[in-house]
Amino acid sequence: MDGEAGKNLAVKAESLYLVNLMLAPGLAFLLLLLLYWRYRSQADALALNHLSQTVGVSITGGVVLLVASAWFVFLGGVESGYTWMVLLLYFTFIHSSLILMGVMGLVKAMAGQHYVFPLVGRPFRP
Repeated sequence: MDGEAGKNLAVKAESLYLVNLMLAPGLAFLLLLLLYWRYRSQADALALNHLSQTVGVSITGGVVLLVASAWFVFLGGVESGYTWMVLLLYFTFIHSSLILMGVMGLVKAMAGQHYVFPLVGRPFRP
């Protein structure tokens, strides 16, 4: 895979990551997984970096949001207004942080540069 094709694949991966977060959750994630499975063995280093980061952070972010939300509901109860306040603040903060990191990843992909998501992206280096 040449440099321009790898750059285009990296941009597609980051774009699908953002679409998964904002427009079509689930559907865009499945497309991202298909993209990963299709190109993981033939992608260049740039594309593999962005593919592995977006898939890994999508899975990690989804699991963390679900587990933390369930934990908050378990601790506070579903009837408590405080529980819903904490859930809303937590979800808004984490979700918007994931979007911000995705935008930074998209900018790096468009520039042809590698990107590692802060904190959650470290284990997903190719």
